[in-house]
Amino acid sequence: MPLRAELVATCRDMAASGLAVATTGNASVRDGDTVLISPTSLPYEEMTEADVVRIGLNGEVLEGERAPSSEWQVHCAIYRARPDAGAIVHGHSPHAVAWSALGEELDTGTEDLEHYCGGPVRTAPFAPTGTAELADAVLAALGDRNAVLMARHGIVALGRDLRGALHVCAVVEQQAHVAWLLRSTKNVQQ
Repeated sequence: MPLRAELVATCRDMAASGLAVATTGNASVRDGDTVLISPTSLPYEEMTEADVVRIGLNGEVLEGERAPSSEWQVHCAIYRARPDAGAIVHGHSPHAVAWSALGEELDTGTEDLEHYCGGPVRTAPFAPTGTAELADAVLAALGDRNAVLMARHGIVALGRDLRGALHVCAVVEQQAHVAWLLRSTKNVQQ
């Protein structure tokens, strides 16, 4: 499947699985020395391949009629720092967003986090959406892991390809749900 079509399909899968709602979240894929990224503020069910935006690693729009995702700085910072990142999915799923508001690391002690994320998922401190400050905070918290939570915001997940990044995003949401269950069980037992 061509990369543009795969990006549109990934965005629709993200919405269908509850990892994003309305126009929240975004996704991108590395294409050589450039990035194909979802456009800002477009409902996923309306998105077509023509809506995908090509940007340079500095954020310069190279192709496309629409503006790139407001989080392009996060995507570009990760691609510049992590040559192993082939794709990024940023979700706003409920359990992960709720966990990110705690400012805590997501650590359920499961093999899933180790296998898909490289260990517990750190939470980057809050910074305004679409800013270099947020990109810097995300990059610092991400380190060598495949996922990071953005405080009061959501998940950023990396993969070798879009499907892999989507899987990491789904695992983080599922593990955040597990963490809430564990916390509520612990509170009941006390």
